[in-house]
Amino acid sequence: MRYKILIFGIVFFVCILVLMEVDKSIQSKILNASDYIKIFFLDSKEGIANAYERHFDQAEQIQTLKQKVADYDKLTLEIQMLKSEILKLSNLIGKGGITHEDESIHLGRVISFATLGERDRIWLESNLSAYSQKAEQKIFGIVKDNVAIGVAVIENGRLEGFLNGNENCHYDVYIGQNRAMGIVSGSNKGYLVVDYIPDWIEIHKGDKVFTSGLDGIFLENIPVGVVENVRENYGYLSADVKPYGSLNELSYVWIIDRESPQLTSTDSQNLQPDSQNAPKETLENLNSQTMQD
Repeated sequence: MRYKILIFGIVFFVCILVLMEVDKSIQSKILNASDYIKIFFLDSKEGIANAYERHFDQAEQIQTLKQKVADYDKLTLEIQMLKSEILKLSNLIGKGGITHEDESIHLGRVISFATLGERDRIWLESNLSAYSQKAEQKIFGIVKDNVAIGVAVIENGRLEGFLNGNENCHYDVYIGQNRAMGIVSGSNKGYLVVDYIPDWIEIHKGDKVFTSGLDGIFLENIPVGVVENVRENYGYLSADVKPYGSLNELSYVWIIDRESPQLTSTDSQNLQPDSQNAPKETLENLNSQTMQD
């Protein structure tokens, strides 16, 4: 009986040991599965976080690169514009003739056409404070490549230009060697029209036209164009003039600001005969000639 109990105890102990070993194996497998699941979730979490960060980092980097490209494009355009401005200024100054500003010559830049489709009216940018005090009541000359191309006026604080051929563009000119006087006024089939030329002065095709300077707008002897045709009008001659100046590439121009020649009261008094101070012999001669007549 005692042996049976002993054998049972030994068998029971062995079973317990076997069960413990089996339990350890199961526990190890469960722990391994649990660790695998934990590692999977941790890796997934880190992968999602990294993907999220990469996505937004890439989006931020893309936005930064786009801004840099935009800045580069803008800088490239600004450099190109500066090169173009320098070239235009070089062309303006390198032609000889007018090469610098002074109290009566100012630099101006063409901003745009005043009206869409009207290419003989422009807006100009210039330092208006440099002009004479009565600038708003004056007419200025516009010169490009050392030839006259139009006139300008200040309108509501802006400088508006009327180019050759516009109905508001008028200035005095000389024509040919005889220096026949005329007035630029409008256009005819692509030519400038010069009206009010005295019909007793001969002008011919090929005669050169240049500013007279007597109108207080331009300096004297600035080229305008060449006579192509002469027509008789009512009591005067009209000439069609092919202009020297091209209106296709307008950029920088010279603005002529001149004071109109005026006769002062002192000058007018000097021109009038002073009978009180005249010599008696002169007065007597005048009286005797009058009586003889």
